[in-house]
Amino acid sequence: MEIRKNPTVKVLAFLTAVVAFAAAAVMGCYQLANFDAIWNEDGSVSDGCTVRRLLAQDEDDIRSLISYYRRLSAGEELNTYSAQRMAALERGLSPENTNLRWQLLDRDGGLLWGNTEEALPARSDLYWSSVEAEPDLVLWLEKSLPVADRYQQVCSRLSLWREQRAARLAANAVLAAAGLCLTVFLCAASAHRRGQVELGLNWFHRIPGDLLLAAMAAAAALLTAPALELGARSDWPMNWRMTLVGGYACAVAALGIGLLITFTARCKTRTLLRNTLIWRFCAWCRRLVRSILNSIPLVWKAVLVSLAYLLFSILFAASNEFLWGIATIILLGYLCLWAYQWKRIRQGAREIIGGNVDYQIDTGWMLPDLKAHADELNSLGQSVAAAVEERMRSEHFKAELITNVSHDLKTPLTSIINYVDLLKKEDIDNPRAAEYIEVLDRKSQRLKKLTEDLVEASKASTGVLTVTLERLDLVQLADQALAEYEDRLTRKGLPVVRTLPEEPVWVEADGRHLWRVLDNLLSNCAKYALESTRVYVEVQRYSDCATLSVKNISREELNIPPEQLVERFVRGDESRTQEGSGLGLSIARSLTELQHGRFQVSIDGDLFKATVTLPLAAEPEML
Repeated sequence: MEIRKNPTVKVLAFLTAVVAFAAAAVMGCYQLANFDAIWNEDGSVSDGCTVRRLLAQDEDDIRSLISYYRRLSAGEELNTYSAQRMAALERGLSPENTNLRWQLLDRDGGLLWGNTEEALPARSDLYWSSVEAEPDLVLWLEKSLPVADRYQQVCSRLSLWREQRAARLAANAVLAAAGLCLTVFLCAASAHRRGQVELGLNWFHRIPGDLLLAAMAAAAALLTAPALELGARSDWPMNWRMTLVGGYACAVAALGIGLLITFTARCKTRTLLRNTLIWRFCAWCRRLVRSILNSIPLVWKAVLVSLAYLLFSILFAASNEFLWGIATIILLGYLCLWAYQWKRIRQGAREIIGGNVDYQIDTGWMLPDLKAHADELNSLGQSVAAAVEERMRSEHFKAELITNVSHDLKTPLTSIINYVDLLKKEDIDNPRAAEYIEVLDRKSQRLKKLTEDLVEASKASTGVLTVTLERLDLVQLADQALAEYEDRLTRKGLPVVRTLPEEPVWVEADGRHLWRVLDNLLSNCAKYALESTRVYVEVQRYSDCATLSVKNISREELNIPPEQLVERFVRGDESRTQEGSGLGLSIARSLTELQHGRFQVSIDGDLFKATVTLPLAAEPEML
């Protein structure tokens, strides 16, 4: 892969590709120019382009010589220069100095002038004049080419090409293929630079694309014009012409390969359009217009657009209804687009307000003012998501802290409880010491209960508790819980009013966690209910769920919102003189939600009501 980053290799590949294309062009042009001579099937090489060009040159000399003969036949005397010129033409066109044979025939086929009196050869070997002034002028070459003149040289060269035409054609194809492969390599290696992993552009690729294209087009035009003019000269030898073709092919190949390389490099780095003067100018105009529009308040934009449309309607509504209709359609389309995009923004705002803080409004092709508002909402959603994530992380940290501290308290607390039990078993005569031991026992047990509640509240809020949902009879579970708390509630003067169905109410719940919920609710009644009042326990069944509600009259004034009561460490007894940790309702809510239920608290004056809602399970006969 490092070969693509070697500049020496790339320079050599470029030069080799240029030479290969130029050589292929020279060989191809020579074969095309002499196609008949090289590829005909009769073995004659007199039809080559080079031969025909020589014949055309000699034809002009023959016509000059014929004009001298006609002047002499008319009795005109030639001057010295004309006589010398005629003698030179006769020597050059004599059979001893050229393989060209020519005859001028009269209308009856008789010979008028020529350099041979031989009979005419077959028509296929003749080169007939195409000039109407001399319709009976016939030219041809001797097939044996006995004279060592330029015809013999050209025909020998064409014969050699004809013998090697397959090999030369194959060489031409190989050269073209080699140039093409090297060009592909150069395109693949473009934008790869030594010592860099990322793609990069050199100075040539950083030139603005349109400026570079214009310069290359101008260079190609400057090369093409003189090449065409020089190529039209018929008096140039073939080797000069092929040299001109080779030079022109080198220049065109260099320009073309360079253009392909820079095009590929710009496409790879995605700068094809951005790195142009036109793009930069358009971008500058766009920034200028945007800055001007952004500096105008939205209200003033609407006012200006309305005034402009009103003025436009006054001027063109009557004189040019078509133009006014087009403007009206454009304005209506703009308003519809604005309304549609505003609807998308409102939908995104509802999603974010609804809790989907990861929702992002698509701002692609959105109008500038609306796009700015949508970007602000997206940023707001990201900020809210970050705040929520930070709060969740904080809650998780607090839960871990509570769990770890509670776990660390368990060991010394267990030792304290055990030693208190040992002290209670000792025979202590001092009544004050026994009273102290009783206080220690009561407070240690309360601390143990608080520690257990802390651990359970932490686990319930983080959802790490194992939940095993099963089919339970809510009526039976409530009846059992009331039976356990009946003595305690009776001692507090709290009679229980039960409203339980006669038939079972099957719910989908975890028995251990649901029992803890009922235990917390009834314990809450025993701690905070007003003495000599009633506790109401009711179970109701609905189409898809069942509810268990517990109601009681609070001993203390309930002057806090219901939602605050289910928070951790919040108690209805603000003086905190009664037992309790303020975690019972919080634990009950977390455990209920773990069982896919709902826990609700309502307050009406001093009436406290807690409701547990659970999904129904299938009836036994449906199993």
